[in-house]
Amino acid sequence: MTREILSASLKALAAEIDSIAKRDRYLLFMAPSAAEIHEIDGEGASENGRGVADLMRSERAAAAQKRRNLKGMRARLEKIGEALAKDKLAWEVERGTYESVVKVLGSLERPAASVAAAVAAASSEPEPESETDVRAFKPTTLLSVAGRVVLNVRKEAVNPDDKDGTRYEERLESAFAAFLEVVGDKPLSYYLPIHMQDFATFLARVPKNRAKIAMFKGLTLRQIVEKNSALPLDQREPCLAETTIASYLSEVKNIWSRVAGSVPGLKDMGAYRVTMPKNTAASIDREPIAVPSLNIWLKDAATPKLMKKPHKAWLPLAGLLTGMRLAELIYLQRTDIVDVEGNEVIDLTRPLLMGGQEIDRPVKTKTSKRYVAIHPLLHESGFIAYAKSVKSPDGFVFSHFHQANDPPDAAQKQMSNWMNALGIHETQRQVFHSLRHSAKDWFRDHVGERLCDKQCGHAFGSVSAKYGAKLLKPKEVRKIMEMPAPDGVDFSPFTSRHWEI
Repeated sequence: MTREILSASLKALAAEIDSIAKRDRYLLFMAPSAAEIHEIDGEGASENGRGVADLMRSERAAAAQKRRNLKGMRARLEKIGEALAKDKLAWEVERGTYESVVKVLGSLERPAASVAAAVAAASSEPEPESETDVRAFKPTTLLSVAGRVVLNVRKEAVNPDDKDGTRYEERLESAFAAFLEVVGDKPLSYYLPIHMQDFATFLARVPKNRAKIAMFKGLTLRQIVEKNSALPLDQREPCLAETTIASYLSEVKNIWSRVAGSVPGLKDMGAYRVTMPKNTAASIDREPIAVPSLNIWLKDAATPKLMKKPHKAWLPLAGLLTGMRLAELIYLQRTDIVDVEGNEVIDLTRPLLMGGQEIDRPVKTKTSKRYVAIHPLLHESGFIAYAKSVKSPDGFVFSHFHQANDPPDAAQKQMSNWMNALGIHETQRQVFHSLRHSAKDWFRDHVGERLCDKQCGHAFGSVSAKYGAKLLKPKEVRKIMEMPAPDGVDFSPFTSRHWEI
């Protein structure tokens, strides 16, 4: 063995160690955080959102395991590198040492392939070099490698520092990880359109909200499905709905179309018509909360007993009259109530102030950063006065929930329990988020679709609607303030209170 071959082997080994370090840093950066997960899994999250959040939790656990594996592999490779570099001259003479090292390298599939390729290249006649983009994938490239490049390029395109622009990328990441686990990480030439059907059929057996179920903690998707299937029929957890499964399929098809675009001869998985598995749960549409139920809720909220827990009592009223999401209300600070051009509004474009530092406000979408007009009923009921006067740490209006690890989740559970106790809760249909649906109808009826979307933070539905100011203008704020109260809703329990809060 010549010095040239030995040098090439050491160079390949060093490159592999560097590659492992980069993969480790990438996993650390890309693994979803608990804060990112709760943004899409808070109150009002769709079946799709909760399913995606569950996959993100599974991906987070898988990333931690991969990092541990990479750490072990890197340690072994470094030991081998030390052995190779210890005495080049002796190693060149003692052929047996070389064979022993090669045997060790052979137990590590990817590193062995890299070193063998370098040895073969050094011992063969040099070929003319041609410049090739490293993203020029081949049919033999693993899907995990090609798909990762697609996801990274997309993330860079939408600005990796823009947290508002990463939600769709998070969904892509979660769907991609699920597909690799269910179908397998294979060369691109391996995949057939029918694998999309396999993926859908498997997802139909995946329990929803599994990350919140103790018996599934730390398990892979396959282990979760097997454990749930082994339970008696009446004890099994309900599985993903049609809309969630359809979303996963769409995200994987999106990634595949970008990968296949640069590799001739790959199958068209996007055109495959998937048959939705039998007994897959149909999605449930949330509805505005019924007025009689709303009156029961507000009456109970305004009682002296409940007013001793203002973090709980004010939420239904604030949710109805602002149209804000539960998570937006939970992160509301007294300093968010400001004067803008002569009108008092709730300013959700501002960062949060925590511990004297500015923190990016957690929002669901880019349009969630907005002005929210304050209807006079919020003043008449006393909510605005209460919100401005809170003495809580960091000025959170609903600070009690911030004692929990996941404030929006804690609030959602308390609201659900309260509604159940009052007999006004209906799974998925009549929940706290139904207040936002009620508000949407109220705003739409009086100020039209565009102002309704501005107030509630929804994306505009047409190109023409996207033209013009994105935040509420002063006259638009006043128009919302002039709206009559919602039909049939009794606010007197709040507006006629005579006790101290």
